Amino acid sequence: MRILLIAVSLLLSSAAVAQVESDIREAAGKIKQSLGEARAAQPAPAPYACPPETPAEPKLYSSDVRWGLSLPEMLDLYEKLYASDKRLVQRAYFNAAKGRFELPNAPERGGPVVVSELTVKALARHIEAAFEKDYIDAVFFPDMGHSHLLIPEALYAAKYSKYPTARQSQFYGDVLSDPQVRIFYHTAEQLKSLKDDRTVLDDERIRWRHETRNIAGPISETAELTVYQNPSSPANTVGEVPGFYWWGAGFNFSANKNGCFAFTRGGKSVRFDISLKDLEPDPANPPAD
Repeated sequence: MRILLIAVSLLLSSAAVAQVESDIREAAGKIKQSLGEARAAQPAPAPYACPPETPAEPKLYSSDVRWGLSLPEMLDLYEKLYASDKRLVQRAYFNAAKGRFELPNAPERGGPVVVSELTVKALARHIEAAFEKDYIDAVFFPDMGHSHLLIPEALYAAKYSKYPTARQSQFYGDVLSDPQVRIFYHTAEQLKSLKDDRTVLDDERIRWRHETRNIAGPISETAELTVYQNPSSPANTVGEVPGFYWWGAGFNFSANKNGCFAFTRGGKSVRFDISLKDLEPDPANPPAD
């Protein structure tokens, strides 16, 4: 009888323990569900501060850069402009009401261009890859700071040739999110690389920059870069690629401490801006005739 009572007691204890464990699991599940609902109810984290351009904001103009820069001059200017408050005119911004990035564009051309996450990631990856391959030294107009678009000829004929001027913004939004399209960059744009006789300078670094100044990559997050050559051009400037329609009016980009977007270099985040607007002279200081 004593042994039977002990056995019954142990069975009751096991049942009690099992009930407690069940209660704990149920309570934990309810807590997890409540936390999940609370997180879902909270708004998504705000992106890096990227308000629209203001009239009083210092602007980056063509007069802030110049042609024929030596490599040390170019690097010094890059550091100076990165640390300044001067940013691209009509730069991309975050539209908080619509929860997206947009590029300013004229109303008659369709209004703001929607900038996709894929576009931003592809450009950032292109910049990172260019630094990793040692193809560039700086991210602004004198080096890597403007783009063109390579659209497969058949795709251009079937789709992109049909966008009217009034839908230009939709064209840019679509083409800059298309994995079949490649973004092409002329680098070393204002870097002095030629002698007076139009031959390349006797400098190992300049020769390498001259050789690799035409690069392009697909619109993808893991984009690889392709280098193109044009031996017939003293500056090695490529202006067409077989099989692709050359869309010359791409976008411009420039690194700045306050930029909307970011790429990583040497483990550090570097900010940059994007604009459809080319660099223009400062209207307050027009060039002399």
